[in-house]
Amino acid sequence: MKIIFSFEQLYNFSVELMVREGLKHEQGEVIAENLLEAELRGVVTHGLVRLPVYMERAREGGINKFADVKVIADNGATMILDGNNTFGQIVGKLAMGHAIEKAQKYGISFIGVRNSNHFGIAAYYSSMAIEHSMIGFSCSNASPRIAPSGGASKQLGNNPISLAFPVLDSFPIVIDMALSVAAAGKIRIAAANNEKIPLGWAIDKVGRPTEDAISALEGFLLPIGGHKGYALAFAVDLLCGMLTGSAFGKEVGKIDELSQPQRQGHVFGAIRIENFMSMDLYKDKVACYIDNIKGSKKADGSNAIYLPGELEWLAKQRNLEHGLALPVELVKKLNAIGEHYGLKLPI
Repeated sequence: MKIIFSFEQLYNFSVELMVREGLKHEQGEVIAENLLEAELRGVVTHGLVRLPVYMERAREGGINKFADVKVIADNGATMILDGNNTFGQIVGKLAMGHAIEKAQKYGISFIGVRNSNHFGIAAYYSSMAIEHSMIGFSCSNASPRIAPSGGASKQLGNNPISLAFPVLDSFPIVIDMALSVAAAGKIRIAAANNEKIPLGWAIDKVGRPTEDAISALEGFLLPIGGHKGYALAFAVDLLCGMLTGSAFGKEVGKIDELSQPQRQGHVFGAIRIENFMSMDLYKDKVACYIDNIKGSKKADGSNAIYLPGELEWLAKQRNLEHGLALPVELVKKLNAIGEHYGLKLPI
């Protein structure tokens, strides 16, 4: 069973919850925007289901809610920020803003972040560049859940990557993917509902394929594309963890260790298209490419060919119009957290 809420109801509740925990109003707005962007796009594993653990981490000291982000190095087109163990969304939006500003001047920019926490949906940051007619990039390392090819121990995170491309008079092209076949959040939801997971999502703790969600959580996620996904996850960890001076590999903390910082690293980038070609030419080329893809031959049984990010964009339009449906169990968890602050979702 699910209960439907408007975007405004969930947004106001989330912001007020964080304000009463001690965050500034504008900080609460950033976190709420990120979580609800995930809900709107149908990426529920990174939506409001994350809010209770964020609040617990803030109370238990795993997240420093009063932290100030520091500039460690500013060298023209690049910058390193220290999140000082703040919310990943807060330092993430700040860093992406710097990337856009610097790309306006230099044509391209990359910003590294160290000592951060879970930053939510990666598309939130890459999509910021679209509003400035730029290509956006974001990636992060994460706590280890993936075994290397041939291994049977957790060494790498599912390390998400997102790229966003502006499109003329249409929805943007947005790629947002973790490097595991399935997000750990999907497996946690299956475990909570006592449901099986598809084979190919995970292996158990001794390396055997499993359909059991509990065994999967005790074991390891499988990377997309086998050894290719493993290599990509390795590369993202080198960029986000090693290069930024943050934690990497087995050093990255778990989100459910409530009193411990995660020390995650992120990298954000922006490319000013007009440093490569005129916007008119770019938009014409993208439109031509989209027409070719959309007009290409469909496979048997296929009703449509979708572009990267199109299904999420369609979901967002539906959810904005008809409201967001939350599982009853999640509503109960949110209200249990809210009760501590004298708040309750209006049902």
